[in-house]
Amino acid sequence: MANDRRKKRNTFRKFERTMIRVVVSALAVFLLMLFAAAGGIGWLKWLLGITVMAVCVLSTGLLVLKQEHKRPRSRWMLASFLGLFVCTLVSLIVGFPAPPMA
Repeated sequence: MANDRRKKRNTFRKFERTMIRVVVSALAVFLLMLFAAAGGIGWLKWLLGITVMAVCVLSTGLLVLKQEHKRPRSRWMLASFLGLFVCTLVSLIVGFPAPPMA
């Protein structure tokens, strides 16, 4: 019985480490999107923005499939993916940051 608990804990730790890497990677792509937008590279901004939103949706779907969205210890993952998704969506809709107007 103690081994089962230990095994579940180790499985969750591996899953949590993987999700931390996914969140940090999505954040890095989001920052690249902002730099591309500030530099005036519109096609790259849209490509990176769609990539960030797809990663957020797929990761949230994975959390739901694994039933992790119901557990309080996994709420930070949902909040981080939701935050990245909303920030990316608002940035693409509003067009911020935009290149400086001359």
